[in-house]
Amino acid sequence: MESQGLAMQCAAIPYRRTEAGGLEILLVTSRGKANWIIPKGKVKPGKSAAISAQEEVYEESGARGLLDQALVARCDLPAAGGETREHMQIFALEVQDLVLIWPEMFQRQRRWVSLAKAVEMVRAPHLRKALKAFAAIMAPVV
Repeated sequence: MESQGLAMQCAAIPYRRTEAGGLEILLVTSRGKANWIIPKGKVKPGKSAAISAQEEVYEESGARGLLDQALVARCDLPAAGGETREHMQIFALEVQDLVLIWPEMFQRQRRWVSLAKAVEMVRAPHLRKALKAFAAIMAPVV
């Protein structure tokens, strides 16, 4: 799924609705545990960005659920020191199950936070932008 110097990445925003009708986002730490992020990774060979994003959510957070195939956001990321850019497609995943043991449980922490708190905690500009786009779709201010 790579072509002419454009690498494909994917991500998903795992969320759930609260009893009060609000939204919570499941954030994970980066591998160095220094930053809070949404699950993300490279699109796996032979798989779509959506399926790869769903797999990343499980591997990084232990969450499973329904992935919305519609894009929440799309962005191009400049690569350090080269012409190659990374193109990222970001989806939403409604969490239905959270397992106790998952592939990267010893490499990451996970935490449910409000949508507003998630926007504060995530530092990467492209991921913050995706969370704001998600908020505009899922929790528009009336």
